[in-house]
Amino acid sequence: MAINRRQFIKRSAGAVSVSLVMPRFWMSNVARGQEAAADPNRKIFVMIQLAGGNDGLNTVVPFQDSRYLSLRPTLGFKDTDLKDETGASTILGSNPFGLNPAMGELKSLYDSNRVAIVLGVGYQNPNLSHFFSMDIWQTANTSGAGNGWLGRYADQKLVGQSGLSAVSIGSALPKTFYADKVVIPNITPANGTDPFVNYAYQTDARNAGDKNNQINAFKSTNTRSFPTDSFIAAIAKAGFDAEEGAAQLRAAVGNYTPGATYPTNNQPSATAVQFASALKMVAQIITTIPDANLFYVQLGGFDHHSQEIGTNTDNFTDKTKGQHAVLLKAFSLGVKTFYDDLTAHGLADNVVMMTWSEFGRRPNENASHGTDHGTASPLFVVGNSVHGGLYGQQPPLSDLDSAGNIKFKVDFRQTYATVLDKWLSADSQSILGAKYDDLGFL
Repeated sequence: MAINRRQFIKRSAGAVSVSLVMPRFWMSNVARGQEAAADPNRKIFVMIQLAGGNDGLNTVVPFQDSRYLSLRPTLGFKDTDLKDETGASTILGSNPFGLNPAMGELKSLYDSNRVAIVLGVGYQNPNLSHFFSMDIWQTANTSGAGNGWLGRYADQKLVGQSGLSAVSIGSALPKTFYADKVVIPNITPANGTDPFVNYAYQTDARNAGDKNNQINAFKSTNTRSFPTDSFIAAIAKAGFDAEEGAAQLRAAVGNYTPGATYPTNNQPSATAVQFASALKMVAQIITTIPDANLFYVQLGGFDHHSQEIGTNTDNFTDKTKGQHAVLLKAFSLGVKTFYDDLTAHGLADNVVMMTWSEFGRRPNENASHGTDHGTASPLFVVGNSVHGGLYGQQPPLSDLDSAGNIKFKVDFRQTYATVLDKWLSADSQSILGAKYDDLGFL
């Protein structure tokens, strides 16, 4: 939503007149290059956005529902299709569901009771616009208005905390993190050996040899004497702290040693490497910054209107290839590697991950071997503190709405309330504006 000059000034003034969540550290263990020790009371939450509208029916497959295969004669998975690349079944025990064959790594976590799958998640009167529906999910408000639900949490819980208490890894700060009383940084990953290189004071590349002079001039300018409690003094201090904190962050994460092998060299795909690299950045921050507890990572590309599965000489029968499988493999492998990394560092008990996507896809496949914008979809909650299994209810494919879409069974704000109340020790009603039932997965 566009903002006018008055709103911009008001928000900017508020941002620098409160206790800032800026990259500023007072932690001696970071300065010494030590890893953050495991604290049983530390609660870390990682939000993973599957952007574009993930096809829930081909992610958590209702293979025993005869309507599923009649609606998806080309895209649908039979029970005999539900095997990962090693040949192991991805069917969820005795349940009438199986994970997409690309998700073997997540299936192993499910079998260890580390994954909760919430079925039929959506909201009343669904909107099929990517942008408006994303606003709804990110604000937890069906009008799409206001700050983000985690931004409101930050305004309650993170004011006055140091450093990177909350961090977004991606191209831009998501609306989920919009807040009034804190400033949450977004770190854009960089290619190469130092993914944090962009998180720094950006000097003029045309005069690379003058970099230190440029930084020193910036520091000198922002540490001059200003009128006490003035607007310009607050801006100068915020700028100086940001530069210093960013430098300290890069020094701290440089001491991190991964506890698992992340994918490289575009294997199994460039998408998998990119997503895993973002999660690796989260692991670097978690293991070196003790009060870094709230994260946001994005995996995009789920808007599969055509060729959702692989194209081959067998008339699209190889469903293990194609756009959707590549993305789900990236998600599954990235989450498992990240989990293994945290386990090696003794921090897996401290972390819960949760996915969301703005909507699912229509139950019926289209003529282009894809699926169009739909409604309800499953989401995943992953972690050692998760009570694994299936939650919610699969919407019956025999009872669609007037547009031919799935009717949701679980309000998405129930998942938020469960996380806020049971994991983040917050008052979900004050953040979400209403009371929502606990789903029981934590």
